Amino acid sequence: MAKNNERIIPIQIEGRDEFVERAPEKIETDKVQNELSKSLEELQVTTKETPNNENCNSQEESSKVKVKVKPAPPPVNDEHEYLKEFDVFEKRDGSIGNNSYPTSDVKEHIVLVIDRAQDENFTSFVVGNQRYTPLSMVLRSISILIKLKLGINPHHEFAIMVMNGNRANLIQEFTNDLKKLNDCLSHIKECEAEDIFDLNTVFDIIQKFDMPSPLAEGLPPPFVLRTILFYGRSYTLPQITRTESLEAFLKHPFTVCDILMTHEPVEVSNHCQAIFDNLQTLDQKGIAYFFPVCRNIRRMQKCMGKLLGHPFQRPFQKLIKQ
Repeated sequence: MAKNNERIIPIQIEGRDEFVERAPEKIETDKVQNELSKSLEELQVTTKETPNNENCNSQEESSKVKVKVKPAPPPVNDEHEYLKEFDVFEKRDGSIGNNSYPTSDVKEHIVLVIDRAQDENFTSFVVGNQRYTPLSMVLRSISILIKLKLGINPHHEFAIMVMNGNRANLIQEFTNDLKKLNDCLSHIKECEAEDIFDLNTVFDIIQKFDMPSPLAEGLPPPFVLRTILFYGRSYTLPQITRTESLEAFLKHPFTVCDILMTHEPVEVSNHCQAIFDNLQTLDQKGIAYFFPVCRNIRRMQKCMGKLLGHPFQRPFQKLIKQ
């Protein structure tokens, strides 16, 4: 009997939208697609049913069953299109609420707000047999952050601000000079903490910087302004007065305020939970990152690594593993 021409049938794998084709390796993709389109129009599968009872004297006639085969999709040349449904950025749609955000890698102006106050009875970071104060560990992590960030894009610029006992002051204007930034970090020393810190003094200084705005409608701004607040007190409540200027700054479409808080183990005697709640109210758009870090050096480095991402290109914090 003459052997039928081999039919190439796509096999659908459960739970996936892609197909695996049984075809000789030497057959080109175009030929396979032509074979499929012709075969699917004429395909009919004939199956013969054999009775299980051996004593049966007669056999049933074979029946013809039409099998519906899902056509193979056209080849996808764009990997981005294939992975689109798995990309959390597609759910963002480039906007949150009524504000549109740039998805391009525009330059960042990053304000590093470093809390140099030290609680009276603080717990140290322990690495091996060495103990480090919270401020020294934060400064070391910031130095690595700056180096890696400038390695990604040397046009990013950093300004450094310190939080003293109850007020803040700017000690370094915007620059991308790594040596100058490291020299500035090396001169930051601890100070005593007070019962209340006026957080408005931080934003009063930041609001004096140039605010990002698009040059034309539909274009991204020349830069985005990001504040990274390193809060290190567990007994001092941050006082925030909601002025109109502060609300306008926090809701500005091209500003972000990330927070990394190094704190003591949460206990009844400290105010860690109240501080968490106060600081998280600074995020008015839902795109900022907030990381509470106790005295775990691995979590510290992991959270600092997540701060490397561009604020308008990274996923929302609730969509990533902590």
